[in-house]
Amino acid sequence: MPNIKEIKETILAREIPQDVIAQFNFPQIKGNPPEEVIAFINQMEQLLTKEQCLSVMAEQGCRKTGVTDKEHREFGQIHEGKSIEEKLVLLNENGPYKSVLKRLNDDGTLTMAWGYGEEGNYRCLCKKISRLQKGRQQPVDIPLSFCGCCAGHIRYHNENALGVKLRLREIVSSPLISDGKKHCEFIFEIVG
Repeated sequence: MPNIKEIKETILAREIPQDVIAQFNFPQIKGNPPEEVIAFINQMEQLLTKEQCLSVMAEQGCRKTGVTDKEHREFGQIHEGKSIEEKLVLLNENGPYKSVLKRLNDDGTLTMAWGYGEEGNYRCLCKKISRLQKGRQQPVDIPLSFCGCCAGHIRYHNENALGVKLRLREIVSSPLISDGKKHCEFIFEIVG
């Protein structure tokens, strides 16, 4: 779940005009209830460009430390010097997060997709959103930019594994937006 304080810090660190920043209503709520985070991201979608939203959300992401971080860093060190294509094959076959399917596209971008569940019945990976929706008659309306937080998580780990810098270009699909019919899918540009 994205943290409003960290999102605010990221917004302030970007080259976003002060007149736009002045329009934000930064909540002072402790604990970041999911409803407040969703409302804040809706506000972002209204005030920022799509590129700015993606840039801010791709810096978020939970669980960037611990075992997952260590595994991706070790993978990157072991396979340093190999091409991205070779690393992707190894990551998809035996690397950490084999559930994140990774492919290099013809235009040089990188697509990463993941999701719990099975074809046509995917579930959101964010535990707080899953809990929020549990037991409700109507699903909670989630902005697509919200899913940039998950993109930030896999971007961070795969930058370490691949030894490149990535920029989130597009959130293609999400179980939240597709009513579970599609998994999370992101397109990244390789920028360094």
